[in-house]
Amino acid sequence: MQYLGILKHYDTNKKLISICGIDVCYHNTGDYEKVVLDIIQNIPRLVPYSFNVKKDKDTDGLLEYSNEIVYLRETYDKILANHTETLKKVKQIRNKYEHKLHDIQYQSSGSGTHNLFDIEFKVEDHNVTIYAGELIKLLKDINILFAQIVQDISTYAYQNDKTDYLYYQRITRFDFIDFNEIYESDLLRKIGKIMNKY
Repeated sequence: MQYLGILKHYDTNKKLISICGIDVCYHNTGDYEKVVLDIIQNIPRLVPYSFNVKKDKDTDGLLEYSNEIVYLRETYDKILANHTETLKKVKQIRNKYEHKLHDIQYQSSGSGTHNLFDIEFKVEDHNVTIYAGELIKLLKDINILFAQIVQDISTYAYQNDKTDYLYYQRITRFDFIDFNEIYESDLLRKIGKIMNKY
């Protein structure tokens, strides 16, 4: 199992929580924009949506383990089905950001007392808006998958007397469901706020 993939997912959750604590009216939009774009860059590494087009290709991210992890393909199919519109927007922004950096422009952002952030980018000739809520829902579903994978790794390490190995200790030291509890908490904004620089 790829430790770096798990670490990337952990960092993506932390970044999303941190920007949920930002009041975009008063925050430096350059930093805020970069964090959102970092999250958007990471999502296709966590949810390889290209495999849906070519069912015979399982080399994207965790899918290379789909023979060992029997629930992986089915879970990814559900994530793709439940988050199609969000993933389309992520793909539009990410593809332009990666290949034609100047074809994507920050347009606007907003947040409020009762609303988490939203951010709008101009991608070529149209605008694409990403909402905090849709990213949270997507990451929550990915967190459930990663929590199950980490639990399986923990069970394997225990059954094969590998719990003292640093590699397994690092992978299994965190339960991704903890992030979901933060996302569902009334303290999400406060936690996000204290994660940012003073």
